[in-house]
Amino acid sequence: MQIPVFVVHCERISKRQAYYLRFPANDQLVQRIKDLPEETRKWSGLNYAWEITTQSLFHLIKKYKGSGKIHFDFGNDESRKVFIQQVEKIKIAEEEKRKFIADLNIKKENWVKYKTELEETYVQYSDKMHALLKEGVKLYPHQIVAAMFMNVTHNTLISHEMGLGKTLSAILYVEMNGFDKVVVVTPNSLKFNFYGEVEKFTNSHAYIVNWRKNKCSIENAKYIIVNYDFFNSSSKEKFSGKWKKLGIDKIDCVICDESQKLKNTKANTYKNFKRTFGKEIFKSEKISKIFLSGTPAPNRAHELYTILHEISPTDFATKKYFNEYYCGMTYDVEGGWGYVTDTMEQRFEELYHKIAPYTHRKRKFEVLKDLPDKTYQRILLEMTDDEFRIYDEIENSVANEFVEHPTHNPLTIMIRLRQYLASIKVKHVIELIENIHETGEKVVVVDFFKESLYELKKLLGDTAALHTGDQTVEERADIVKTFQDINSSIKDFLGSIQTCNYGLTLTAASKLFIITLPYSVGEYDQVSDRLHRIGQKSAVNIYVLVFPDTIDDYVFSAIESKRVEIVKVIDNEDYTSNVSESVLSDVIKKIKEKHGKSI
Repeated sequence: MQIPVFVVHCERISKRQAYYLRFPANDQLVQRIKDLPEETRKWSGLNYAWEITTQSLFHLIKKYKGSGKIHFDFGNDESRKVFIQQVEKIKIAEEEKRKFIADLNIKKENWVKYKTELEETYVQYSDKMHALLKEGVKLYPHQIVAAMFMNVTHNTLISHEMGLGKTLSAILYVEMNGFDKVVVVTPNSLKFNFYGEVEKFTNSHAYIVNWRKNKCSIENAKYIIVNYDFFNSSSKEKFSGKWKKLGIDKIDCVICDESQKLKNTKANTYKNFKRTFGKEIFKSEKISKIFLSGTPAPNRAHELYTILHEISPTDFATKKYFNEYYCGMTYDVEGGWGYVTDTMEQRFEELYHKIAPYTHRKRKFEVLKDLPDKTYQRILLEMTDDEFRIYDEIENSVANEFVEHPTHNPLTIMIRLRQYLASIKVKHVIELIENIHETGEKVVVVDFFKESLYELKKLLGDTAALHTGDQTVEERADIVKTFQDINSSIKDFLGSIQTCNYGLTLTAASKLFIITLPYSVGEYDQVSDRLHRIGQKSAVNIYVLVFPDTIDDYVFSAIESKRVEIVKVIDNEDYTSNVSESVLSDVIKKIKEKHGKSI
């Protein structure tokens, strides 16, 4: 008796390279469809049909070729002929892609080899590189190597540690190529820093969008500087109009400073960045993309995806594959938490080698042999009985709120705890600063909360200067300049973490007090490296103020444990601890356990 053939009805979707597939219940076939790339298939819900692209349908049919047990029915000979014609085009495109990938792999091998060779041969290019900049500018070897590496790859991540002069490397690359128009994207606090570097090191001109004091017109400027807020628009038409208003219709390169700010694929900032430099707005033949960040993955390896996708969409095509294959993450459908770490295998070492052809990474100990050491010290403080009683009451209330209102923002819930601790640390900070003043040294103090900084300013008087969001960017730049002057009367720099985590140079001081730690490993390192960078003459001491057995302790421990995957991916080195949950999850869990709340 002949076994009936299983029939799949294939209906072409008009004007699209896609089909509806309808068939009786079949678990094996459904599983094979689900194994196809997620972006190429979806359950339409229309007459219980799967919607699938022509390319994926072709690969699905190939899996059943020769089985004789399944028939894909296109309705008539003409429809089947159209499908075959589409498939022939797909075969040609796939062969071209195969050749492209083969050529790209050869290029990538050569890029890695070239990067290594440059370390030994950069000297022969030194005079030529210096001639591109103003007379007297001194380039470090790693800056020359980075610029020449960018000149080969054109899409690159420069992940030198903070303070190693990434900005100058990017500027050197631009000057090497004689670009006409370059868009520079920076945090708002770094606009004037990049502007100043262009003016200081080159004969080119920079223009800051929406600044009334530009020295030249946008037409005569090579570097067009905007901040990330420029891209924060929910309206596609309104955003496109911003560029039209500026009168720029073609660019050669985009430099993205502190590029970790693009890590969120769902944010308008990233969507508009992608739209702008994906040729949807600019019709440039080729746009080089240079990403600068000492902390490209502030907390977790999966935060690298957006940068890597912009650099090489071929190698890093989908967020789903990147998160699942390299980071061992799964999508939490029920809990609504998005991608979360699972027990799946993590391939961080493989990812390190995968990104090597596109990255140039240097650390301070490799290139600045004379840079003094940097040490971290946790200063344990003691509460009075009354202070501890108040803290314990707040913490218990926080634990209750986690249980009773699980959907509330945990950052908002915990802010009361951290704010209270910051307020009672002020008297301890004053005592520590007074001891340092006796030696004649300058001090930097940072905190999340402006209230504690203003209280310190009131107690310290004219020797202190505030650097918070309450001053304009220009005013903050003047404060930094004054503090850096060794002869100035400003001895104490009081800054908020929000304004001190990018770009600043505070080498006039060698001692930093952190009142409230950020939740992010990247922010922690960014803040501490304001002092530990080129120009520092003394050993740097970072003091983290902690009340034992409080949220201070929990955050400090959790942040240290997060370094494991970041170090593995960026530097291919093992770290001492391995915790799979986020910093925030660790802290919440600790508070709940301490107060006997159910997890």
